[in-house]
Amino acid sequence: MRHIFRLDPDVRRPVILLDEIFKGCSALIDTGALIPVWTKDATVLEALGAILEKRNVEFGGFGGTAYGDLYRMDLRLGQIIYPSMPIVASSNEQIPGYFLFTATMFSEMEYTVSNKNKQFIVETTENQVCYNLVIDSGRGVYVLAE
Repeated sequence: MRHIFRLDPDVRRPVILLDEIFKGCSALIDTGALIPVWTKDATVLEALGAILEKRNVEFGGFGGTAYGDLYRMDLRLGQIIYPSMPIVASSNEQIPGYFLFTATMFSEMEYTVSNKNKQFIVETTENQVCYNLVIDSGRGVYVLAE
């Protein structure tokens, strides 16, 4: 199944527009990130249904070690669903968008960034809509909550 997301035409990095979540919502696709991050005030994330799991979690990010609060939420991107997806809330106004999505979110899929057409195209090869995000640092599965 093919899923097409619009890219923000005003930025040079791959920032997908997610108006179906809420008007003005967007996400930077980061190929080096290990865990999805919410980069704005966590009260909006909570209003979207995210549940706080653990405060002050250490994670690698933003050019070094960073800290944030671990949440879980059911995230729907078009017809792709991530049930109980882990997201670290760590405010960073320098990141364009509300979310920082990891490329590993799409590891079981084929994806293309079309700068010319301003599209992020995701092809799912299995006949499924739900995907579990597995966070693996290369040294084994990364566990954020006990």
